[in-house]
Amino acid sequence: MNHAPARLCGSWTHSFEEDEAGLQVYRPTRSFAFPPSRRGREVLEFGAGGEVAMGAPGPDDRPRFRHASLTELGMSRYSVGGTAEQPGQVIEVVEATPEVLKVRFV
Repeated sequence: MNHAPARLCGSWTHSFEEDEAGLQVYRPTRSFAFPPSRRGREVLEFGAGGEVAMGAPGPDDRPRFRHASLTELGMSRYSVGGTAEQPGQVIEVVEATPEVLKVRFV
């Protein structure tokens, strides 16, 4: 299956202040009031068609995006930019609600 579940679709911004041991916490980009930060924030944008854009701060603090396919591996794990036979970077979704997304990069 090469599509993102509805619970993941949309834009999520890294709320690094809330990270837990081994987990990265993301909040909805458009509706969460992030505190001011001197550090840039990473962004994950999941599309319904099975694509993901991973944004990281560039030299001018604007996010630079890397686009890749999203492949479901099972057990809440997804391969970014790979296939089920040869996974790329693997993301494990630990929690996904409309208010929070918690992931582990495996």
